[in-house]
Amino acid sequence: MDWDDLKVFIFVAKSNNVTEAGISLKVSASTVSRKIAALEESLGTVLFSKKTNGYFLTEAGRALLPLALETEERFKLIERQMSQPGDRMAGQVRIDCPELMGTHLIIPQLAVFHDQHPEISFDFINSAVSSKLTQSHSDIIIRLRRPENGNFTMRRVGTLAQGLFCSQAYADANGLPAEPADLKHHSLIGWTEEMSYMPLAQWLSEMAGDQRLWMRVSNLNAQLKAVEANLGIAALPVYVGHQSGLCQVLANRPARSSEIWLLRNQATQGVSRVDRVVEYLTELFHGKAVGLH
Repeated sequence: MDWDDLKVFIFVAKSNNVTEAGISLKVSASTVSRKIAALEESLGTVLFSKKTNGYFLTEAGRALLPLALETEERFKLIERQMSQPGDRMAGQVRIDCPELMGTHLIIPQLAVFHDQHPEISFDFINSAVSSKLTQSHSDIIIRLRRPENGNFTMRRVGTLAQGLFCSQAYADANGLPAEPADLKHHSLIGWTEEMSYMPLAQWLSEMAGDQRLWMRVSNLNAQLKAVEANLGIAALPVYVGHQSGLCQVLANRPARSSEIWLLRNQATQGVSRVDRVVEYLTELFHGKAVGLH
């Protein structure tokens, strides 16, 4: 099996389109099709159902995809490890962290770090859903609950406060609830059903009781945008709500809190650039951000 063919398989599986995959890989669509055919021949199975509206994974293709993605992650880790000697402050560091923590906390604080270490670059994976640690090959992972497995060392680096927020315009038009029971008179913005397992979604459900959500979205950034558009009340990290100039709802009530855990891939032990990023993030979480304790 050729790794280049497997890489093409991943791009086609993500886009369902050989032309788009070719653009991403900077090769022609015919080259993409040829590599997919070569991979199918080497495996002795059909990986895609080729239709007029795109390439769609067969059962065999769906079985191969997670293995291919894990292989891709391992190759990326090898490339990062080998790109620069471990004792140099240069090379790429891959960070996997919750969506808004990356975009509203870590990234805005990197200017000083970049000035100090201009040869260290970053690859951010920001999402609402935590990837399985056994399948992750990021250098550093930030989680809001203590993981139970994975090839990582871990430490608790802080606590994230979370609360209910709305815009000032929404508060002026609708007033602010004085008690959790008053939430039934307001428009609530929360998570889609498949994300309802998340602690923040469960906390909002507990606060709201039987109140139905007016809007459901699948990520925190969409919730923030909906609140900023004066559409209702959502549960957000306190530092995000304050940075965005939002009104905290039921501020006299204890905010929900989640522990912040920093995990480091054991394969990066002795890599100086990762050492320095871990130190920087630990300092950041220990007190440089609003809403962290």
